[in-house]
Amino acid sequence: MEQIIINVEDKSILRSLRKILSSLNGVSIAKPAKKRKSGLDEAIEDVKEGRVYTAENSEEMFKHILG
Repeated sequence: MEQIIINVEDKSILRSLRKILSSLNGVSIAKPAKKRKSGLDEAIEDVKEGRVYTAENSEEMFKHILG
């Protein structure tokens, strides 16, 4: 199976382009893969959004973790 990647700048033609390509025998349209964030990107986002916990010492941290 061969693959072709098509970059479309004008999103208004996507619907008709998909319709045309789907009508061709043997042609299928794959859904684009979602780009996953790396652990570092998620950690940076957590800090920006304030989703962090600060403990005074290791005892307090373990109490918080173990509930």
